Amino acid sequence: MLHQEEQALFDRLIRREAEALNELVRQHQAELYRFIVRLVNDPADAQDILQDTFVRVWEKIRSFKGDASLKTWVFRIAMNLSYTHLKRRRRWVALESLPRRLMEPEPEPSDVAELAFRQARLTEALEILTPRQRAVVVARIYQDLPFEDVAKAVGCSVNAAKVHFHEGKKRLEAYFKKKAGIDSGNI
Repeated sequence: MLHQEEQALFDRLIRREAEALNELVRQHQAELYRFIVRLVNDPADAQDILQDTFVRVWEKIRSFKGDASLKTWVFRIAMNLSYTHLKRRRRWVALESLPRRLMEPEPEPSDVAELAFRQARLTEALEILTPRQRAVVVARIYQDLPFEDVAKAVGCSVNAAKVHFHEGKKRLEAYFKKKAGIDSGNI
């Protein structure tokens, strides 16, 4: 069920009001971009996927059923486009270690080196997760979405979302322990 404000925006989108799409973009663009860039680990690709997401929303708005929030539906479209991109990238492009930045608030100058180091390690670590685990972990941690919304966005049950999160978290913990030279059997 949509909230009153979302329902009004949805109604305007159904009537094909271009300003309604602009409003939707303004509301979700920054957060959605950060979400996508964390999934695909490439700012340029994330920008393309972001644009494709809003084009798809405009084209498919009549197929929106309203069983989730409009925001969740938009994030689901972005997630699906990101999955498709990742599958294509794995199939056609040799994976190279490219410098990547995660979109975060501007840090204090004294923290730039530490933040860059941590972001590089996190970006590298997220690569070990399956696309679904990565999507769940990013949605849960960075977007602070409840499991119910994560499940709708990913297209699985709430319990499955929790399992994907738990498994992803375990894989990340094991990865960081290995990187730190800690034998996880001794912990």
